[in-house]
Amino acid sequence: MLRLVFALVGVILLAVTALAVIWLAGQVLAGLGLVVAGTAGVLFRLLWFLIVAGVLGGLVYFVTSAWRPAGRGQGRAASPAPAKAAPPVTVATAAPLDTPAESPSTPGR
Repeated sequence: MLRLVFALVGVILLAVTALAVIWLAGQVLAGLGLVVAGTAGVLFRLLWFLIVAGVLGGLVYFVTSAWRPAGRGQGRAASPAPAKAAPPVTVATAAPLDTPAESPSTPGR
């Protein structure tokens, strides 16, 4: 009779352990599914942002490269002449640094 009780307790423990393993696997797979779904959502929003940014950037590039203000001619061909160079600046020479100059605060040094 004791063998039958031990066998019955062993089968019950084995069934409970199997159910616990199946439950734990379900929890892990549910968590993994949430991570995968969240990652897919973030990547989809990133793709959407990149598409919108690319289209808007291309539109801005097209408009700015095609824009010609009225009355300016044909771009670089009508650019004004470069300004004349400024005349060279002459610098007055100072006294050499090795000879002390007299200052009003130290007379007759």
